[in-house]
Amino acid sequence: MTRENQFDGPIRSDPHRHIADFLEISNLFLYGENQKEAVELRTFPFSLSEKAKTWLNELNEGTITSWNEIREDFISRYFSPAKFKRLLNEIHSFHQLAHETFVDAWIRLKEMLLTCYGYGLSKGTIIQIFYHGLDDPTQEILNDGGIFLYNTLNEAFKILEDKVLLKHDFSKDSHIQPHPKTIPVEAISFPIMKY
Repeated sequence: MTRENQFDGPIRSDPHRHIADFLEISNLFLYGENQKEAVELRTFPFSLSEKAKTWLNELNEGTITSWNEIREDFISRYFSPAKFKRLLNEIHSFHQLAHETFVDAWIRLKEMLLTCYGYGLSKGTIIQIFYHGLDDPTQEILNDGGIFLYNTLNEAFKILEDKVLLKHDFSKDSHIQPHPKTIPVEAISFPIMKY
């Protein structure tokens, strides 16, 4: 499983996601007391390939003695300040794409935030970035019940998440529920009306 989820080290790869995936796989197994860290240290190299594997092999022997050390070195190597700045700039310049629905835009912004680990933006800033990145018709829809930005932060997040949940519920229902059968008109009996 670890080899199927290898990190190769390109610029756009997410080292935080890789660590989370690796630990998720590692946590599937039970270890004896004090063995978990040793197993993680020994299996982590199998989760790397290409440039990332080369980076690990070039580390001086004996410099890594704990899981925290290898995790921190790995993240600092593949999540540089320049990469962080680039991702943060992409978040600040967020805008709704042509033909992108409101819900898809919100989901995309949330994915951008997950990729930019430690972004440090407040809920208020995230709401502002999202709202101002929407096109005018979408902003009007969002303002239908009043000016969206006048909501409290929790209310604004709830509105956004409710719309996402509604879309997912609707799409699930449309796939699961069969379409109603058509009934021929002659099979329907109409009441006789007296005038």
